[in-house]
Amino acid sequence: MEQVSSTGRPVQITVTDGYDLKGFKGDTPVTFIRAEFNQVVLGDSAKITVSPEGTAKYNFTSSFEFNTEGGITLDDLAHKPVFLTMTEVLPKEKKQKDEKTLILGQAVVDLLPLLKGESSFETMVPLYPVPGSPLEPLRSGVKQCSLEVKVFVAEPLLTTAQISEGNLLKVTLEAAYSVPESFIPLQNYMVGLQVPSAGEKDYPIFFKNGTLNGNHAEAKACYERTISFVVDASEMHFIFLRLGHIYLEEKEYEKAKKTYLQACKRSPSCLTWLGLGIACYRLEELTEAEDALSEANALNNYNAEVWAYLALVCLKAGRQLEAEQAYKYTMKLKLKDENLLAEIHMVQETVGFGNPSF
Repeated sequence: MEQVSSTGRPVQITVTDGYDLKGFKGDTPVTFIRAEFNQVVLGDSAKITVSPEGTAKYNFTSSFEFNTEGGITLDDLAHKPVFLTMTEVLPKEKKQKDEKTLILGQAVVDLLPLLKGESSFETMVPLYPVPGSPLEPLRSGVKQCSLEVKVFVAEPLLTTAQISEGNLLKVTLEAAYSVPESFIPLQNYMVGLQVPSAGEKDYPIFFKNGTLNGNHAEAKACYERTISFVVDASEMHFIFLRLGHIYLEEKEYEKAKKTYLQACKRSPSCLTWLGLGIACYRLEELTEAEDALSEANALNNYNAEVWAYLALVCLKAGRQLEAEQAYKYTMKLKLKDENLLAEIHMVQETVGFGNPSF
């Protein structure tokens, strides 16, 4: 593989805004952000007062130097995120000398886009509350607090040739089920994936949408056999999600609906409700679709695809204001599915509303 330049290059992380924030003391708490990477504190922001609406403008930039010959390497960028810790500064009491602070929550920023040739990207990251923090939602449907973050390097860290010759494999652990009670205390755990490397000959491994070899027919048959044989299993969530996704791609919407319904009954999540909502929408069952998508939105209101299908449902139902609001969130959260976005624009043009730019 072509060698990467050994010249140190700064990577800048800027926290611009915070949304839906709360503190321990009062409606307008004073907060600051601490940025850390690779077990090193990059800096603290200025102390910013949160507005009564729960927003704060930090405009806080920190940086570290990327250098393959020492310090931060490509390997570090691949598996170490930037940690952003939000802390509240408590009002001083009488005769109090030292300033007291309380940690509210923490967000993480994945730097993998820098290894895909991007020199800058923006992301909205959720701010996860510490136990007992006022950031914890008191009821379902309450918006999760978040931070708007920008990452920038002066030039891409990898060339096109380096990216094409690379062997980056990304594995995401989305959820854990049947977690032992001993895991419940606030701890960090490592998840290992065994990749076999021995054999009579080498075989390349390909994944398409999480399906080995991209062979939907074979994968579907395996998933269907698994579901038919297993009556009660605690680890079926992934199987239902993958099988439902295959049914959606093959336009078998009745089967997709039935599969996602089973998943919603066994272990409901944003993704199971989203899948059910998509299946119902494709079957033109708009009421059922909206109910399912609302459940998905209550569990995670930062999923752009959920907002996109809510926009489609509202467009088909003739509800202009709600369609425009859902579309605004779809664009704000940067929907990546270009075909879905094109479908929204087509329906907007057909009904004559839904896009505030009209």
